[in-house]
Amino acid sequence: MDGAILPAGGLWATPRAAARLVVALLVERKLGEPTPFWQIAGPLRWHNGATRDASVFTGALPDGTWVLIHRLSGNAERTDELGIALLTKIAEEKAG
Repeated sequence: MDGAILPAGGLWATPRAAARLVVALLVERKLGEPTPFWQIAGPLRWHNGATRDASVFTGALPDGTWVLIHRLSGNAERTDELGIALLTKIAEEKAG
């Protein structure tokens, strides 16, 4: 493989397959520790990526709350903002 997909390790995945990976890696911890490419911000562990107008954000909190946002158009920074906002909203609802 070559071209734009190489930064993603040459991998393609459906949102459902990516979600299973996130759960196994960040929630169930079945796959060992995430690589250093995963970002950490307080309790949040997250990762993102984009190719042209398509972007993805995934993040998880220690309590098992997680999201995956996949957009086929729009700004990648907005995808990150949507993911963080959704995680924040879910965490606030869980807190009461």
